Amino acid sequence: MFGIHTSVLLTSLVLISHGATQQYEYVVVGSGPGGGPLAVDLARAGHSVLLLEAGSDLTDDPIYEYVRDFSAATNDPRSRWDFFVQHSDDPARDRQFEHFTWRTTNGSFYVGLDPPEGAEALGIWYPRAATLGGCAMHNAARLDLPSDDNWDHIADITGDASWSAEEMRGIFQDIENCHYAANGTEGHGFGGWLDSSREGDADWVGAAADGTALLRAVTRAVGGAPANATDADLGELVRRDNNDAMDPDRDQATGVFGLLSHMTPDGRRRAPAHYIRETLDAGHDRYPLTVELDALLTRVVFDTLVPSQPPAAMAVEYVVGASAYGADPRHDPTGGGGNTTPGFVYAMREVIIAGGAFNSPQILKLSGVGPAEELERHNITLVKDLPGVGTNLGDNYESSVVSLAAKPLDSFGGQYAVRLKTAASQGIRDIFMWVSNVAFEGHWPGFPNNYGPNQVAFGFTQTDPRRGSEGTVALRSGDPLEPPEINFRYFETGGGDEDLQALTEAVRFAHQAQGNVSADSGLAPFDEIRPCAGGRASNCTDASIKEFLRLQASSHHASGTCAIGADDDPMAVLDSRFRVRGVDRLRVVDASVFPKPPGAFPVLPTFMISRKAAKDILEDAL
Repeated sequence: MFGIHTSVLLTSLVLISHGATQQYEYVVVGSGPGGGPLAVDLARAGHSVLLLEAGSDLTDDPIYEYVRDFSAATNDPRSRWDFFVQHSDDPARDRQFEHFTWRTTNGSFYVGLDPPEGAEALGIWYPRAATLGGCAMHNAARLDLPSDDNWDHIADITGDASWSAEEMRGIFQDIENCHYAANGTEGHGFGGWLDSSREGDADWVGAAADGTALLRAVTRAVGGAPANATDADLGELVRRDNNDAMDPDRDQATGVFGLLSHMTPDGRRRAPAHYIRETLDAGHDRYPLTVELDALLTRVVFDTLVPSQPPAAMAVEYVVGASAYGADPRHDPTGGGGNTTPGFVYAMREVIIAGGAFNSPQILKLSGVGPAEELERHNITLVKDLPGVGTNLGDNYESSVVSLAAKPLDSFGGQYAVRLKTAASQGIRDIFMWVSNVAFEGHWPGFPNNYGPNQVAFGFTQTDPRRGSEGTVALRSGDPLEPPEINFRYFETGGGDEDLQALTEAVRFAHQAQGNVSADSGLAPFDEIRPCAGGRASNCTDASIKEFLRLQASSHHASGTCAIGADDDPMAVLDSRFRVRGVDRLRVVDASVFPKPPGAFPVLPTFMISRKAAKDILEDAL
């Protein structure tokens, strides 16, 4: 007898007895952008759903309420999972990363290049969120529709027209509740669960002198407005719709755009957690959704008793207890599982894994689905040999130009986006840039740096990398509480030179924009902190910038480790309907399904595939 525990489920109390048989039609693992909305959609269609979330519910906590507090949310140990990844196969190269993280002898973190004696090398910090709503609760909430090519590529390799850009635009409209475009604007939705808003209006243009001077310099650099453009002209650029899905030239359009986020017009975060809570508030009799918090999946259980049939997912095993997973900074490695309660639940229809690009492949492998050689090495019984599980790890390279203006930015105004198309692009715009008075330099424990009121940052991410999917997620052991080994292999294979060229052009654009700032603004000249700081400033060549980027580029948009692929692709993990190949009644629905990184920020495309998966599952249930 496992005993009885209670799980406080947001606005309702559910008693789950693990000594009794529990069964649901669907078990969804993970409440983030893929799993959370999917579980709700299935329940709203009348199906009984158990949603397992490894973290707690922090939706009402102040630091998760407003998007502006994303740095505090990301650093919060109550939701944080600390993954420490490799950027390459060369440990010496990785240790040149300026935010490489070490654990000191007193248990604290040291970040930098000169660790104290006895410090343990951990790696490059890559935080994930274990809380109701997943990473949509700690991210910067950027909403960016990927290029049509991202969707059409999946349609082409699978032969499934439902993945076409035109069809996916319809799904975008289904889920969106747009607040910045006029009601009824073609290409947008106004009744979905996902609020989309622009970060402020353009009222600051003209009124905020420092921000306007920077904006004018940026528009001159990108060719978006003449030197004599009025403040009204500049304001119209800041209002441009970066997610205008009906513009046939959208994927080539460059220049200044509004910065869009999944939030309400007053800046409050809108995430799957809110959709889940609204569904629970409606009552279990109306929508049969059950959510169990602090519940970490350890294994999918398969029915393998019928030799003539593929193995079929029939149940899940999990443990219930706060901070059970080893990546949780509060995890007690000496606890031996003594603070957790085992759980076992039957799925009468399907199990859907939505643990994200790191945990979904780990779950599949622990369940016996993955590369046979790797599973054998860890004494895991093979259910299905799928060599692609945990491969194809991709991401968007990110970096920035950070400088100090000659005077404090007393009136910055608001942020905005800049879209660029570099000489290294593959026919579509390939750089997403944002201009900010926050020093973006990537992620590390305790980020960001604050260089004072003079700081200016041109952050950027590459949206269409050539080399972006050669990383791996591998088991360290058969222990489900131990985080996997993660290696992105930045710039190590074909296409790396082109990617470095694109990123270098983004740096040069920022330099050009800073050089365009008018002398009478008082902001110029700028003292650059990165990449051309100190000794590099006198020798800021393209070659030196590329070397800086090779060592210091970072990322936090992992994808691709359970990729959808063609029927004849031996490395394809999923078919076009999210079904795990070679087994029955098991799907994966999160950012791990994308064959290549989906645009600048994966959260919106993951929201979209969540709705698509719900439609596919409901069709298959008929």
